[in-house]
Amino acid sequence: MSSSSTISTTISTDPSSKSLGHQEDNVIPSKSQIYQTFARSKLIWQNLHKRATSMRLQRDTITLSHLIYGLPAMPDDLRGVKDVAGQATWEMMKTRGCDTLHRTMTEEKRRWTLTRRRPTLCMISDHCHFSYIDTKSNGIALLFFGWAYILCMTLLEKQHIPMCYSGNNISAIPDHDEHHSDGQELTVDIGHVSEEEFRWWTSLVSPGQGWRSASGKQQPVWAIAYTGTIKVRLVAQVLSSTSPNPSPPSSRQAVKFLSRFASMYNLDSQVPLALAMALTLPLHNDTASMVKLPRPFLTRQDSRAASLSSIEQEYNNLSRYMTLSSNPVFLSSTLWAVFWEPGVECNLVSPWCDPIIDVVKPLVDGGELEMLGHILALRRPNVAPLWYGIAACGQTRTILAVVPFLQSLYTPVPSRPIPEVAAWTGSPQSFMDLRESGAYLQAGDQVARADVWRLRHECWDVELEGAPFRNPPMCPWPPFGFMKADELELPVRLHVNCDRHQWVYLGWTWLLGNGAVMVKTLLPQKSSSSLFKAELQVDLATSSVPDLDYSLDHVASERAVGDVFRWVAIEMEPAGKDIYLHPWVDAQADLEMCGNDRTDSNSSRSQSSSHSPAERVEDWVMNIDMECV
Repeated sequence: MSSSSTISTTISTDPSSKSLGHQEDNVIPSKSQIYQTFARSKLIWQNLHKRATSMRLQRDTITLSHLIYGLPAMPDDLRGVKDVAGQATWEMMKTRGCDTLHRTMTEEKRRWTLTRRRPTLCMISDHCHFSYIDTKSNGIALLFFGWAYILCMTLLEKQHIPMCYSGNNISAIPDHDEHHSDGQELTVDIGHVSEEEFRWWTSLVSPGQGWRSASGKQQPVWAIAYTGTIKVRLVAQVLSSTSPNPSPPSSRQAVKFLSRFASMYNLDSQVPLALAMALTLPLHNDTASMVKLPRPFLTRQDSRAASLSSIEQEYNNLSRYMTLSSNPVFLSSTLWAVFWEPGVECNLVSPWCDPIIDVVKPLVDGGELEMLGHILALRRPNVAPLWYGIAACGQTRTILAVVPFLQSLYTPVPSRPIPEVAAWTGSPQSFMDLRESGAYLQAGDQVARADVWRLRHECWDVELEGAPFRNPPMCPWPPFGFMKADELELPVRLHVNCDRHQWVYLGWTWLLGNGAVMVKTLLPQKSSSSLFKAELQVDLATSSVPDLDYSLDHVASERAVGDVFRWVAIEMEPAGKDIYLHPWVDAQADLEMCGNDRTDSNSSRSQSSSHSPAERVEDWVMNIDMECV
């Protein structure tokens, strides 16, 4: 919801219809909590917007190489492999007060496909956004075409699959006319080129899918098809060749072609952005989005050969980028975490998100996506290239989903925090990624629920009914409140006198048909969490925060509360009865649905069981009621 200017004394909420701050309601936050959260969010995001207004794209604005330190490289030998799988391993450090000598934990296996049935559609738009101040030219679209090819060719080379051109599709021919462009046609001079290089450029800019995997209908996840909205006419001086029908170049040869073109027009600084855009293609494919590229504007300005080293450097890192890029769920978890804030509990998500909407909605509606990219880059510097890449692809479904996400927490591609991706990027995604210091036990016999959730995930394999805790919560926002130590299950209770456990990422293991390959990588030296800690120091008392006329609907908060508490529905503590029966959580209905699903899948076993999950909850509620009489 958007805001204007004073907070009302009461905020009605369905279905509880309780006044804001009702002391008996453990779920709906107080007016003071809402005000503090809203005010802090507003200060942080307005400050980001203010800082972004002075930013301009230039060399070193986007540094993709910051991503490589934690990313495992895609294996070199993928012969016969269309789907890849792997899992992360973690090690618990020695902790004061803990009897556990040495323990490792392996996260769930991730599996994803490297192919798609259809390429991602791309068009050249009429706008010239994302211009760089250190060059007169804008060649982002053409560099993007080149990087999409190089990514696909690199994968096919690992799979030992050839690339082929799609038919003749020669819409451009050698031409020596002077450079000119109009609304529906763009002329691009590529200089002195070989027949092979000219044929390659022709395949990039011709309408349709100019190149494709020769293996069949399935294409690499970065495959594209140009809609041809603007006709691109190539001007070139083609050197004679002995091969009248040249084959598609290798990925390394294509890098040389692209490097030479970049040096002709001084496009070196635009190389990282174009690659970042290409790396987001799998996400656009999964959302059936059209990528809208900035219209090229090229002024011949031969530069030093620095572009060669720049493109080759990125090419040398490509196998690492491909691991993150090829899985849309990895991308999605990284991107949407930019809006998560570790200091905000699950029932305060809406007042945290609403000031963000006030900042980003005008930018999305007005197509000011470069400014949006600057703001989100400042918010999460470690993953800034990915948000720049998304933004430069135009108003895709991911961009158009930003405001609805902040209102409801729903994303176009299913998204959940993924611990290893947070470790790879140095960019936390969830309260589960951050570990405080000091003892679990507080105020004598109290343990924060956030710590209990972490311990349940750590101890899932030693708890008789711990299987639901095998995976971390899908909700990144921490649960509120505390639990008494004597209400905890035994495997968790054994650790309440320890200092908080600290887990270290060990590495990633590729699980391929030809054997497991363990990859150990150095993690980023700087984590985005340090930025959060600085933001938490905002002094609201000395800041000028206007009164707020603020209408709150709690939709995002309601979903966050429901998701994070239903994760532990099988271990509900007696003191938390009001929370689990609250309409925002409704754990009993959730378990009834699980019970029905279990009956459908295995009716004979279910009938022999005396209690379904929902029945156990009902018994639990009745017992608590009897104890309270």
